[in-house]
Amino acid sequence: MSLYSLPSLNDVDKASQLIANKIKKTPVETSATLSKIATASLSVRSEKFDSATQTKVELFFKCENFQRTGSFKFRGASHFLANLPNYELKKGVVAYSTGNHAQAVAHAAQLASQERNIPIPTYVVVPENCSDTKINSARRYCATVFLSGTDPEARVKLAKQIQHTTGAVLVPPADHRDIALGQATLVQEFLQQTKDMGHSLDALIVPSGGGGLLVGAAAVCKPYRIIVFGAEPECGGPGLSAAKQRGTRTTHMDQGTSTVADGLRSLTGEANWEIIKETENVEDIFTVTEAEIKDTLRMAIKNLGFVIEPSAAVPLAVALFSTKFHARMTAEQKMHLKVGIVLTGCNIGEGQLMRILPNQS
Repeated sequence: MSLYSLPSLNDVDKASQLIANKIKKTPVETSATLSKIATASLSVRSEKFDSATQTKVELFFKCENFQRTGSFKFRGASHFLANLPNYELKKGVVAYSTGNHAQAVAHAAQLASQERNIPIPTYVVVPENCSDTKINSARRYCATVFLSGTDPEARVKLAKQIQHTTGAVLVPPADHRDIALGQATLVQEFLQQTKDMGHSLDALIVPSGGGGLLVGAAAVCKPYRIIVFGAEPECGGPGLSAAKQRGTRTTHMDQGTSTVADGLRSLTGEANWEIIKETENVEDIFTVTEAEIKDTLRMAIKNLGFVIEPSAAVPLAVALFSTKFHARMTAEQKMHLKVGIVLTGCNIGEGQLMRILPNQS
């Protein structure tokens, strides 16, 4: 099985069985209001249908904000650790991330230590501007937390130094098949849940960062001909949209830009890029502005009734605001479009949320 080949459904099935007793089965929610807004935004008048007929958009939300550690990252971390033998785990594990992966690895290691009855020293590296919510969570899971500079390469460098010093196993945030397979289990679960609801998705939108979730989504959706799209901030994200257009991976992140969707401030991994760059796997990456992310975050919290972090609002922002996405969906010429949205996490403190949405009650 090549590092650069798309995992099979059989691979995903095995991953699902391996971590079934570790993860939570998260719910799928709908919102008539958000679907209505998406429908109005699309404003389709397809030549195939009567000019007075508008395409209906129905949104389905996979709520990984209810996953352990408040993020989908727990799936990938659990699957990666589940494939490690005891003698490696005893050396410890080290992870670097913007925050969610760090928490996920810390808790996955804590549970693996209890399950296997072995000590697993855990070290996590996060940027110095990481939220207190994520840092404190990692510490509660008994991880030793190290702060790095805000450049993605700074945390990678520090994590590798810790790996060299301690002998710990490096658990990458996205660029590994075992991580991608863990994330694929959420998409597999999502499709089964929508099927049980009597629906089949036409398209799936997921946030784009390191690319593990995009690879996992492609592995599950491609056999069913469900279109996979990525979503990222227009500025401050991984630059995957521009990379797809020019055909070469972004290898440097502009330090002069930032985004409220800080969980997506990671470069796409090299192995993941080799899969994502193929249109048949991931058709396109759409971008949204900071204002659109904030507006979407406010609407999501109001209409879904629970808190999500800004990164999780990005794919919904695409469905509501991206004219490129609307044009692509118009080309489908369907009367009823069913679009899946992955809400990836909820790790944001009340203070941080109030700073982003000062009028949020």
